[in-house]
Amino acid sequence: MSIKRKYVDSHWLIFAFEGAVALLFGWFALFTNLADTGALVSIVGSLLLGLGIIELFNLLRRAHLNETWGFTLVSALFEIATAFALLFTSDQNAVWHLALIAAYTITRGIFEILVGLKAVDDMTDKFIWVITGICGSIMGFVILNSGSATVENNAPTFVKFFGAYMMLYGLANLIYGVHNHDQATDLKTERSEAAKKSAKKLAKLATTKPAKTTKKSTKAKTVKKTTKRKTTKR
Repeated sequence: MSIKRKYVDSHWLIFAFEGAVALLFGWFALFTNLADTGALVSIVGSLLLGLGIIELFNLLRRAHLNETWGFTLVSALFEIATAFALLFTSDQNAVWHLALIAAYTITRGIFEILVGLKAVDDMTDKFIWVITGICGSIMGFVILNSGSATVENNAPTFVKFFGAYMMLYGLANLIYGVHNHDQATDLKTERSEAAKKSAKKLAKLATTKPAKTTKKSTKAKTVKKTTKRKTTKR
């Protein structure tokens, strides 16, 4: 039997690792002086491949714990397929890369909005997912409109826009992961305190029950003694 545990309830380190990788790439994309479009696209593809590998580790962990993993599989395949589409088409026109990265960003943004609205109960987590998804959808259309007739000269521009989105995505994942970790520790402390309280109650009940039985036994002994006295007198 598989446990119906939501994707957003995955281990907090999954989100933390994804956030750290995305944040490092975003920092690089925004402040790099590299102008070679092919090299930048290869770096973007390597980033998405890394995110897909992290999702595969999440898939293996959830399958090992008998948790539902279908959604994680879809997410991993989406990341890896987009990465391969970028890495193995480096000889294509920059318009192809621009359109592919824009489609990826818009799709991920819509996905995050749906997850925030339907799969998240905590209001802080819901806010993180929805805001990140809205920003991703907007940034996807910005990337799509960043091309021009001289797209070869302006090609690094859409990578910088994508890097800005990755900065936001990475920061949101780090905040979400840390918040999930804090919630998990609070839940563990609450459960341990509740277990201690129940153990104390059971210990008190165990100590009070023998006392009651001894009282009953003493009463029974006194009754027996009185009956014996009555019989001897007769």
